[in-house]
Amino acid sequence: MQQKHADAGLQILAINLDVEPELAATFLTKVPAIMPIIYDPQGLIASAYALVGMPSSYLIDKKGQIRFTHQGFFSAKQQQYEQEITYLLAEME
Repeated sequence: MQQKHADAGLQILAINLDVEPELAATFLTKVPAIMPIIYDPQGLIASAYALVGMPSSYLIDKKGQIRFTHQGFFSAKQQQYEQEITYLLAEME
């Protein structure tokens, strides 16, 4: 989704909560990330967003407001995720 919508302004950030960075490094050798990764072993960002489960995603509009939230990633909901992203990107025009 990042590559598909980058030209329209989409920016995806990954927040990694691992206390041991080598755990993330091992995972990323198997599943490379194409987005910036922010390391937050203290969980400050997770606390600020009242994180309930992982993975979680937050779609934030250009004004910094959380507009959509999701817990988990479900392939069956990929079309819904895509529609929400497209909707928010259209607001930016």
